[in-house]
Amino acid sequence: MTEITKIALTGGPCAGKTTAVSYIREQLAAHGVQVIAVPEQATALMESGKTPESMGSYAFHSLLFQNQLEEEEKALQSAKESTAKKVLILCDRGLLDSRAYVSGEEFARYAGEHGLNEARIRNRYDAVLHMVTAADGAETYYTTDSNGVRGEDPEQARALDNRILSLWVGTQHLRVVDNRGDFADKLERLLNEVLGVLGVPEPLEIELKFLIAYPDINLLQSLPTCRRIPITQAYLTTPEDGQFRVRKRGEGADALYIKTVKHKINDMKRIEIEDYITEDEYQAYLNRRDCLQGILSKDRYCLVWHGEYFELDVYPFWADKATLELELLSERQPYELPDFLHLIRDVTFDKKYRNKQLASIFKNLFMSELNNF
Repeated sequence: MTEITKIALTGGPCAGKTTAVSYIREQLAAHGVQVIAVPEQATALMESGKTPESMGSYAFHSLLFQNQLEEEEKALQSAKESTAKKVLILCDRGLLDSRAYVSGEEFARYAGEHGLNEARIRNRYDAVLHMVTAADGAETYYTTDSNGVRGEDPEQARALDNRILSLWVGTQHLRVVDNRGDFADKLERLLNEVLGVLGVPEPLEIELKFLIAYPDINLLQSLPTCRRIPITQAYLTTPEDGQFRVRKRGEGADALYIKTVKHKINDMKRIEIEDYITEDEYQAYLNRRDCLQGILSKDRYCLVWHGEYFELDVYPFWADKATLELELLSERQPYELPDFLHLIRDVTFDKKYRNKQLASIFKNLFMSELNNF
């Protein structure tokens, strides 16, 4: 069966997305991965004379959304018909990008016509890779010459870049590819992120975990690049599947349900396999009380800080501490923790702070919640 992965490339103007699509396609061919590209739709529309000025902002962005959705669906159908072992659908911009140009009400209106909203779109892609505009860190290379419909000055480009990034915070796998080094280095770092998402050569998860003092929730909620995601997750051992985790991510009709199997290599490195499941499948797992090893709920604050994507978890059974997680591409990758958080200690290798252990210890606190599922 073909393994299909969908990645959205996003970011501000003059970030290198279009060049990156060609580069990724060429590089992945050597790994036996077929790439199906979904080109940027806005430029094509505007070059044909359909602009926000000629059509009106709402009509333009509604059409843009519809066109991109249709192109993504065509790409998905092509991927399903492919005989390749791995297929990557690589989108030059994601469906949420148009939200940066319209009001929340307008976006909800035209996205809703297709049964979508912001929360569902954030869960639509396996990863979102944000390429930072050249106007932020590579100003001498920022230009509008390569795109006849681009008109933002550097300050406007930076503001738009930040606005787009803030919209995608909360997606499961968000990575920021900034302008450190030259453009070749930027493309190489982007490629490494793509390979990590694809699990090439193997699906590794390299994760650090820190115990921190209970954070200032009001501060977190005030940050434009921070979003709260409620999570409930349960750990099971069944005769047919062995040990695994099921997770409900989000609330109400917008919730996402995921089954995860992890194979440990060492305390920092694991092979992780994730599959989406239905709400009914999730509930069926929770109803298997004899197989349930632990369950817990938490509020996850997804946070971008200095180009890194952190997951800060606040638990109902702790009033003085919380945990902070960070995924890396390699064990040698440098990182910087947010300076407004108070680090207690690194607990990457401390088993009692693993989610599975916490779920086992505090299982009784959450058993009553199962009656609501």
